[in-house]
Amino acid sequence: MHLIKTKTIILSSFLMFSGLHASKIAMPDILNPNITDKTTTIHSTFKRTGPTVQIGILLDTSGSMSGLINQAKDQLWKIVNEVAKANKHNEEVTIQVGLFEYGKQSIASYEGYLQMLSPLTSDLDTVSDELFKLRINGGEEYAGKVILEAVNRFAWSTHKDDMKLLIIAGNESFAQGVVPYVKAIEKAKNNGIIVNTIFCGNDSEGRTLGWAKGAEIGEGKYFNINHNDRRVYVATPYDDEIIILGKQLNSTYVNYGAKPKRLAKKANIVRQDSNSRISSKSSFIERNLVKAKKQYAQVDSDMVSAYMKDEKSLFSISPDELPDEYQDKSREEITQSIKKKKVKRESLQKQIKVLEVKRDKHIALHSKDTKDTLGSAIIKSIRKQAKENGFSFKK
Repeated sequence: MHLIKTKTIILSSFLMFSGLHASKIAMPDILNPNITDKTTTIHSTFKRTGPTVQIGILLDTSGSMSGLINQAKDQLWKIVNEVAKANKHNEEVTIQVGLFEYGKQSIASYEGYLQMLSPLTSDLDTVSDELFKLRINGGEEYAGKVILEAVNRFAWSTHKDDMKLLIIAGNESFAQGVVPYVKAIEKAKNNGIIVNTIFCGNDSEGRTLGWAKGAEIGEGKYFNINHNDRRVYVATPYDDEIIILGKQLNSTYVNYGAKPKRLAKKANIVRQDSNSRISSKSSFIERNLVKAKKQYAQVDSDMVSAYMKDEKSLFSISPDELPDEYQDKSREEITQSIKKKKVKRESLQKQIKVLEVKRDKHIALHSKDTKDTLGSAIIKSIRKQAKENGFSFKK
């Protein structure tokens, strides 16, 4: 009897020690940039192509956040279009956007009720696709945990000329969860990442719940927004023509790669056109403005983009990676076809850019909307911080 009791005590002690030991391992050393836990795997490697702005967007997808998600869907292309006007050393910027959701009950608690939906990427259609898949579901909103995960898992630049931003939006206490937000933000700051916070509710409540303090520690900006607002659409005489020209741009994309990949890429361009059109007319216009810019180039999947970057790139594409319409053509015939599409694309892009300047002037004269939304808050913070970091913006 004593032997059984002794074994029981020993077993209980062992299990207790194991549990403590396991929980200790599961808690990352958040101030050590070299230590990560099993949920902090970096999913990609940063490849620099010039001055870069990296934007990590962390969205609360708990039960009350449908308005926030709708704003994100509606204003993604507006945000990208504004950032695309930045340059440094007279060189246009590369834009990378990454996306996390947090606060969703359907995500496992041991994952922190959060997940990375997109790594930092210049493939903006992929980010848009993930945004439009988002659904809300009640849960616990761990701001400190999601900031830590974004710091550890995104592939951040280490170049002094680049700018790195985290933008977190939500409406609950900033201090929820076992990861202290102060320590998580300090780690971001130690890695040169600015942290901006957007509280979905009134200003004083956001300050009381720690959102302003988070931005202060992260050397960023604090905003409060009404996440259920819809932005005011200012119609201009140039909108419909921009849409027509943007649709014509689609015919200049020639996707290459393994057949499933190239078909998926082609389908996603059309799908994100449809998503932005359904979201709002202004979103659809802004998407077409982005498509006219360098930042929308798809070098890894589009033959015209690849050719515009390096004319010799066409010769490195294997025959089985060519689209069906090029399978029976010679390399010279393919090159001539791509050249024609390049000329057409550049002509369409030039026309769209002229219309964009006119559209911007019209909106500046006729817009009276002064309320902050998710998009306007992000744009204000990025423009201010970009200027402080040596970037300039086209007028």
